[in-house]
Amino acid sequence: MKGKLFSLLVICFLIASASATVLMQERKTVEIKLIKNEIKPIIKENGEHLMAIEGKKIEGAFVRIANPANVPVANMPETEYHPALATSGSLYFASYTYSPSLMEQDIYMALSTDGGETFTPVGYWSIEGVEDYSTVDYWGGNTFYGSFTPDPSTPYQYLMVIQDINDINTWALYYWDWSSYGWYDFREPEIACYNSQNTWEYGVIATIASTTYEGYECVEAPHMFFASPDEEGTGYISWWPDYNNSAHASACIDKATNMIYCAYDWLNETAGSRNILVWVRSFDDPLAGSAMIEIPSDFNAICPTIAAYNDNILVVCQSDANGNQDLVCFYSNDGGNTWEMTTITSTPEDELYPDISLSGEKATVIFFKDGNLYFTYTEDWGATWSEPIKVNDADGSAMAEYRNAYIKGAGAVWTDNRNGNADIYFDTVGAVPIINVESVQGGFGVKATIANVGTADAKDVAWSIDLEGLVFIGKHKEGVISSLPAGQSTTISSGLVFGIGPVTVTVTAGGSTATADGFIVGPFVLGL
Repeated sequence: MKGKLFSLLVICFLIASASATVLMQERKTVEIKLIKNEIKPIIKENGEHLMAIEGKKIEGAFVRIANPANVPVANMPETEYHPALATSGSLYFASYTYSPSLMEQDIYMALSTDGGETFTPVGYWSIEGVEDYSTVDYWGGNTFYGSFTPDPSTPYQYLMVIQDINDINTWALYYWDWSSYGWYDFREPEIACYNSQNTWEYGVIATIASTTYEGYECVEAPHMFFASPDEEGTGYISWWPDYNNSAHASACIDKATNMIYCAYDWLNETAGSRNILVWVRSFDDPLAGSAMIEIPSDFNAICPTIAAYNDNILVVCQSDANGNQDLVCFYSNDGGNTWEMTTITSTPEDELYPDISLSGEKATVIFFKDGNLYFTYTEDWGATWSEPIKVNDADGSAMAEYRNAYIKGAGAVWTDNRNGNADIYFDTVGAVPIINVESVQGGFGVKATIANVGTADAKDVAWSIDLEGLVFIGKHKEGVISSLPAGQSTTISSGLVFGIGPVTVTVTAGGSTATADGFIVGPFVLGL
């Protein structure tokens, strides 16, 4: 009887695995300024250098702010600019530079729990010096991370740790001091987060920096910061001294492949123009080495912003090919092995300082033009782009400057002078689906609740459930949610599982991931 039962379980498992189907999404073509070129990239390996030190916590750095009413994001009489934004769905976490004088700047933060309808200032980091260019991102659960440019006299890598966005007592600031190793002049970092590794592995921070370290000198070269995969509290700095005279940095993590992609604009003296670099590293094993991709161009490609999912990589940047500033997109559908380019905007006016956000298969880009903020989007991984739409409702009020606008999910923040000084404003930019893994439950197998907390219906949402441990049946299950309307949720299931002992469950859907630890006893998963 036991042999028949086990055979039946195996047959059920094989049938369940074979039944997963992938639905092909019908592409929607939108209007486009279309100039398309194939690019042959140059890929170099083993040119980077690595070192690690232990981080330190700054005690008492966080200062709470009283809660004034009617705050867009920040509209104090003083200057607020260089905003950043992160979102877990309906919750938005904003940071920005507060500057009452040229010699006094701090990083302030504000929170919206109602989808961006109102923002409440929550606090700032009280440390010495002039800080600027904050960056924040959502890690998973209730956790967010961030960083910012340090005071020029202190080449520290800062890490904001927002362990629980709903509990200010869990917020902390850490730093890694690289000054004694020869580093100086850290520039405008950008952080990208993901929770697929150890709990302390926040993701990656891309930046530009210089060093005199042990003969590996560099001036304004691409850098990465990331946590040690082996020891909590230890952080790595990685740099590529072959690419001096780089100017801007952008970071993302492909949550389908666990690959890190960071983009930089580099002065290629041989070509006589600035070219885009894409630095590739595995988030699964960040110490295994990396590769640098050069994307050649005969024009100055500057101010890159990067996004990636499932080996589709988009790099949007400015181009001066037509004598003024337009926007172009370099895109790859094979993890960076081959590239093509399309023109997003090309008008007599300058289009400036793009920023990109990815929701499912829809990528949205914001940019400045003629004192206004616009957005455009692609639904075919960069091949075509929609006609731009203006975001700000006070005409001419958007203040065009590098990192003066930031987009995440369906929300954008920007610096605005409609009140006669620099303030921070927020608005939604078009309809996008945002998929969250809201809960993971045990019992007979594993179930998970998948919610669309965005503003547009989602189609063909790929999902997977993985069990790590002594699991004999049901280690992996995947499928596709054909349709998930905005504001609704659905339940997915692992089906039959069988095992014994501790188990880690990872649920992924539409780029969102949740992990839970429990115990598996036969077909039952307990303690999630």
